[in-house]
Amino acid sequence: MTQLMINNVNFHVDMFEEKMITDANTGEELKRLNFSFSVVGKAAYDKYDAFFEDPYFEVTNMETKETLTLKNISHSTFYQSPEITDHTNIVFRVKLQQEPVKEKEQVKNEQPTESTVNEMLLSRIKFKALVELLEEKGLLTEKELYTKIEEVAERDFDILRDELSHSKKEVKA
Repeated sequence: MTQLMINNVNFHVDMFEEKMITDANTGEELKRLNFSFSVVGKAAYDKYDAFFEDPYFEVTNMETKETLTLKNISHSTFYQSPEITDHTNIVFRVKLQQEPVKEKEQVKNEQPTESTVNEMLLSRIKFKALVELLEEKGLLTEKELYTKIEEVAERDFDILRDELSHSKKEVKA
């Protein structure tokens, strides 16, 4: 029996298998863990079924002391009764795997950069300053502004979104 610490929860697992696989897209060698554990009863089933819905886990093999962040590949359950009761024995089978570094970098690159966030913030500041200035001069009311925003959004939203998407694709190319 192997002992794993998964997101700070201690598991005594059966049928533990640790193997190296090669990612088909990146060619990287990745670690995959396959294991099972058993619980009894509906409450335990609900708790662990929900626990293994998370996409990522921090896993420590207590024998080797190695800690990894692993992606949830799958989890399934098996039991031999028509329904789960307080006395049903349920076996969980879980597969967790490292993610390729290259995939992590792609996801990281999809996050807004600091300069993008600063540009968005500056645009909002300029917009707010312009609105306040127009209101102070009596040239515009808040109601008029938001009515106009709704009108322009209905008329031009798709066109502007397509322009931004098109220019974003050009920048990536």
